[in-house]
Amino acid sequence: MNLRQVDLAGIGNTGNRLIVDIERGKPTVQLQKVLDVLDLLGLELAVRQKTSKGL
Repeated sequence: MNLRQVDLAGIGNTGNRLIVDIERGKPTVQLQKVLDVLDLLGLELAVRQKTSKGL
């Protein structure tokens, strides 16, 4: 999308640290904040059942 982290943080009215943490996969980032950023980017998160190996 050609956005810099600082630009996305500004558009989303959040701190740059959140964007960095999301990109790095920090496990303690709040899910709602991730969903808000995804929505801002026009993206959605899909959850599906895992496929089991060996079945």
